[in-house]
Amino acid sequence: MSLDDAIKTDVIEDLKNNSILILNEYAIINNETLTLLYKNKIIDDSLIEKVLEEAVFRQARVDYDKMIAKKRPNAIYADHAGMPEYLAYALDKGIFSKKEIEQIPFDHGYTAETFIKHYNREDLISNLRKNLLNPKPIPVLEYGCDLC
Repeated sequence: MSLDDAIKTDVIEDLKNNSILILNEYAIINNETLTLLYKNKIIDDSLIEKVLEEAVFRQARVDYDKMIAKKRPNAIYADHAGMPEYLAYALDKGIFSKKEIEQIPFDHGYTAETFIKHYNREDLISNLRKNLLNPKPIPVLEYGCDLC
């Protein structure tokens, strides 16, 4: 295995081991490394998008499991799940079985089909890739205090 392959494998494994919910923070912390690897073609769009799509599917599964948990006193509806757009993307890509889809609680008159139409974004994965390579700075809040 070449050094480039080893680095690529490490970065991909690192991406896989981090939640997609903290993608921007991950991107900020690892921006120099990601940029260097990308510019030197060690990682490319298709590889990044494959990893991000897998992360979206994992998050959709986490949200699904929370929605259908039997011990939950109140229903969590699909549009109130952690990331509805990830759930819609996973539904559109056929990640869930018909039986699983039947268990998803929808409200506001949604069905699986209308939920997908409303929340799915065809450019979701490419936008996540762009955000990974160009993270947004975390805003710094300054508080004024008369008593400080």
